Amino acid sequence: MLRLYILFAAIYLIEGITEVPFILNVYLRNVLEFEPSRIGNILFLGGIWFVVVKPVVGLLADGWRRFNTRLALVIGLACSAGGWAIIANANSPQAMLIGISLKIMAIAVLDVLIDGMIVATSTARNRSFIQSLVYGCRFGGAMLTAEVAGGMIGDGAAAFVQIYYFYSLLALAALLPVLLFRREEVESRQSLESKGGLDVTQQDDVPLGQRLRQLVNPAFGWLLALYVLYNFGPDTSTFFDPILEERFSSQFLGRINVIYYLGTLAGILLFPLLRLRVGVKTMFFVSLIGWSLVEISCLWISEANGALIYCSAGLFNAFSELALLTVAAAMCKIRGIQTFAFASALSVGNLIFETGKPLGGCLLEAVGIEWLFVISALCGFLPFLVLHRIDFRKV
Repeated sequence: MLRLYILFAAIYLIEGITEVPFILNVYLRNVLEFEPSRIGNILFLGGIWFVVVKPVVGLLADGWRRFNTRLALVIGLACSAGGWAIIANANSPQAMLIGISLKIMAIAVLDVLIDGMIVATSTARNRSFIQSLVYGCRFGGAMLTAEVAGGMIGDGAAAFVQIYYFYSLLALAALLPVLLFRREEVESRQSLESKGGLDVTQQDDVPLGQRLRQLVNPAFGWLLALYVLYNFGPDTSTFFDPILEERFSSQFLGRINVIYYLGTLAGILLFPLLRLRVGVKTMFFVSLIGWSLVEISCLWISEANGALIYCSAGLFNAFSELALLTVAAAMCKIRGIQTFAFASALSVGNLIFETGKPLGGCLLEAVGIEWLFVISALCGFLPFLVLHRIDFRKV
C-alpha cells in the first residue's frame, strides 16, 4: 500500500498547491477587471467539465478492460500544465475560459482515478485515515501557497503570471509519483476486500449494464439528494476575496487564508478521533450549523476577528467534507462500478456547486454582498432535510 499512499498524497498535494481560489478570484476581478456576473459565468462554464469528465472517466475505468490508468493520469497532468500556461497569458474572457477548462478537466481526471482507487482499497479501519492523509496533503499545500501568494499578488499582474507558470511546471513534476504507481496493487487489494467472492477478473465478466443496475436503489438516491442539498446555494468566496483584498490588503487576505487552512488541517486531524466518540452523523450536524454561523459572521469581519472567523470556517468545512466523503466512500462500495458510482455522486454535487458561481455573481449585482451571505447561510441548513434518510450504521 505504500506506493498507493505516496500516489494519493502526491496528487492531492499538487492539487492543494495549485487550487488556492483567492489568487484567481483577485486576478479576474482586480487585475483583469471582469464584472462579477462575467466571472461567475466563466467559472461556471469552465467548471462544467468537472461534472462531465468525472463520470465518463469513471465509467471507462470500471467498464473498459484496456483502460490505462497511468496514461489517463499523464493526460490529466498535461492538461493541468497547459491550462495554467494559457491562464498566465489570457487577457480575454474566451482565453481565460479555455485555460480554466483545461485545468478543471485535469482535476476531474486526477480526482476520479485517485478517488476510485481510494474507494476500492479502503476499509472501515483505514477509510478515515486515507481521507485524512490526502486532505491533509491537499490543504497543507494550499496553506503554503496562501502564505507565499499573500505577499506577492499585491505587486500586480506580473506576480500572478509567475505563480501560474510555477503551477504549470509543478504539474509536469507530478509525473514522478505516476511512474511509481502500479495498478496491480489496487486490483489485489480490491480482490481481498470483496465480500461476495468475486475477484477483479470475475467482476469484469459481469455485463456492465448489470453492474450499473446496482445503482438503482433508495440508499444511493438519498446519497445523491444529500450531495445536491449540501452543495446548493450562492458562492460567496469568489466575490468576497477581491473585496477583502481591496478593503484590507493582499497580506491580510493571504494571512486569513493560511489560518483557514490551519483550521482545516486541525479539523482533518480531529475528525477520525471525534468520529469514534460521537459518530459521523453528529459530526455532520455540528459542522453544518457551524458553517452557516461562520458564513453570516463574515459580514462583520475585521482585522481583529478575521483570524477567528476563517479558522472556524476551515474547521467546520473539514468536518462536513470528511463526513460527506466518508458516507460516500461507504455507500459507493459497489462491486464492479465503485469508481463510476463515486464519480457520479461527486459530479452531481459539483454540478450544483458550480451553479452557485453565476448565481452568486447575479445576486451580488442585484442585492449586494450582505444578502448574498444571508442567503448562503440559510442554504447551509438544507442537508437536514435528508440526513435522517441516510443509514449511518454502514458508515
